[in-house]
Amino acid sequence: MAKRLSKALRGKRRWVGVAFGPDIKRRSEASAVVESAFSEITSPRPIRLMDFHPSASEQAGATRAQLDKEGESTDLFSYGIMEVPHEVYRDVIALVRSDDSLDKCGLFSLTSSGKIRLVRERLALAPPPKRR
Repeated sequence: MAKRLSKALRGKRRWVGVAFGPDIKRRSEASAVVESAFSEITSPRPIRLMDFHPSASEQAGATRAQLDKEGESTDLFSYGIMEVPHEVYRDVIALVRSDDSLDKCGLFSLTSSGKIRLVRERLALAPPPKRR
């Protein structure tokens, strides 16, 4: 059995909470949007979509309620969390935080953190069930 890498030797990453346009209804569509939006950014590891909640889901409704409480206007967006390698984080954030990122990329940033737990808390998203 191979030894596990220590925490210091594992790749660094950031977690970005994003909203997708209302026309995105499936995880496969959201993954395609992520791939096409960041295709020009070269990275040793890919930018991955970790969580996805379509606009009609109960989780998306909870996220909308949370964001409305904080004073941010929300339409019927789908929500997700992306894993972004630390090396390209600044480039990704520059793209998804611009004023026209929804038109250009099909998504925009809501929050980001070094811990996925904090992003889930801010967006009121429940962790996926554990696999056994």
